[in-house]
Amino acid sequence: MKKLICGVAAMILVASGAAAGSHVKGSPANPKPVKAAKVQQGNDKAAEKSEKKAIKQDIKNDKRDVKQDKAELNRLRADLKTAEAAGDRARIARDRAAIQRLEADIRGDRADIKQDKAEAKAVGKNQKKVR
Repeated sequence: MKKLICGVAAMILVASGAAAGSHVKGSPANPKPVKAAKVQQGNDKAAEKSEKKAIKQDIKNDKRDVKQDKAELNRLRADLKTAEAAGDRARIARDRAAIQRLEADIRGDRADIKQDKAEAKAVGKNQKKVR
C-alpha cells in the first residue's frame, strides 16, 4: 500500500512540474515528444507466429478438458442411474446438480474453443491490414 501511495505521489509531482530538475534554469518546460520505435517486420512475423502457437496450444488444452469433462459426465450419469434404482433422493439431487454444472462447463469450454479459433484466424488477417 505504501508503494502505491508513493507511486501515485510521484506521478502527481511529475505531472504538475514539481519534479526534480524542472525548476532548474535552462530546462525546457515542454520536452520534445519521444518518437515511437519502428517495428521491424522480422520481429513482427516472429511475434505473430508465437502468438498463433500459443492460441493453438490453448485450443488443444481446451479440447482435452472437454474430453475429460465428457468422461466425468458419463460417470455421473451412471451414478445417477444407480441412485435412481436405489431410490436415494439425496444422491439423485446431488448427481443431477453436478451434471448440470458440468454440462454448463462443457458449453463454456466449447465457446472458448470457438473464440480461440476465430482469434487464430484473425491474428494473420489483422496484421496484413495494418501493414
